[in-house]
Amino acid sequence: MRNRLHSYFSKSIKNARTTPKAPAGQARILNMLETASKIEWQETGSEVEALILESQLIKKHRPKFNILMRDDKQYFYAVFTKEKFPKIFISHQQKNIGPFTDGGALKTTLKILRRVFPYCTCKQTHHNYCLNYHLENCPGYCCLKDQSKTGRQELKTYLKNIKAIKGVLTGKKLSVIKSLEKEMKQMAKNDEFIKAISLRNKLKELKRVFENAKILRKLQTKDKTLKDLQIAFGLPVLPRRIEAYDISNIQGTSAVGSMVVFTDGKPDKSRYRKFKIQSKSSPDDIAMLKEMLFRRFKHREWQLPDLIIVDGGKTQLNATHSTAPKQIPIIALTKNKKHQADHIFTLESKKPVKLAGLRQEVRDLILQANSEAHRFAIGYYRQTHRQTFLDKKR
Repeated sequence: MRNRLHSYFSKSIKNARTTPKAPAGQARILNMLETASKIEWQETGSEVEALILESQLIKKHRPKFNILMRDDKQYFYAVFTKEKFPKIFISHQQKNIGPFTDGGALKTTLKILRRVFPYCTCKQTHHNYCLNYHLENCPGYCCLKDQSKTGRQELKTYLKNIKAIKGVLTGKKLSVIKSLEKEMKQMAKNDEFIKAISLRNKLKELKRVFENAKILRKLQTKDKTLKDLQIAFGLPVLPRRIEAYDISNIQGTSAVGSMVVFTDGKPDKSRYRKFKIQSKSSPDDIAMLKEMLFRRFKHREWQLPDLIIVDGGKTQLNATHSTAPKQIPIIALTKNKKHQADHIFTLESKKPVKLAGLRQEVRDLILQANSEAHRFAIGYYRQTHRQTFLDKKR
């Protein structure tokens, strides 16, 4: 969607505004931009559903500016043949199911659905099973020259697959799923367990087809949060790797430090690191923080962070800046009298940024990274302190 909308504001389109006779394609876009008053979008459960919804909206509204067309030749249709074992192919002719604007997306959708509901694509019949049969994309019996072993049940199964694909492509996702679930339960009642298990697997695969975009949407939400974080603090790059640090000790004893890593907005626990403070036994959190950072950045094999988060105020901010590589942005999280996160200090601003002024998702990400570093440090401190106590007791 972003790429499609972005193309409407390209340099060539801007230049076309001042050109007396713009090319037909650019003139059409300019006309559309002058006519349009707003942009709306609708979320769907998956790429498959997005394709189907688009088809339904095109059919309903017949949009003037959708594509260059004087007829339907620019649209794509899913065609179902009328032979004994129907085949499915894509055409520009106005037939069967459509229209679709994206032939590639339609082709991919059919490929995905074919894994769940196999159907034949062979142009000719043959004596032996085809390659697609061995890949489980084709029932096999539908394209054999010798049809003597093909009975009613095989034909019924094949036609059910075709009906299910038609149902999905016309937006009847729920009715297709309910029908399969009903059939699966009936098979189980009839003690046809192998068939019931096979159908259950089909249902799982079909539901996975409709679920995959939800995962993508979660990733996109994380990316948006990272982008907002980048904008809020003027970071040079998207903060895909964030490192948060904390020190834990009581009066300097059993002092430890923690480094937690967030990759793409999520805790990346395999990259967490613990540090046993060696240079100080008296309470000096700043010196301890510097030691931990110094040791961390000696590891050139570790990927550099796009952002560092430290617990504290300007003092901790400056201590981190003096030890870490200068190109890495740093934010320091201060706490109020109630020991709740309150303000953020950065190197670029003399005044602290109010945490409450940030977007909720950005605020949550910063607080999560900070509290995770604190949790990890406390856990390591308790482990170290317990061991020290046991050693003394011995």
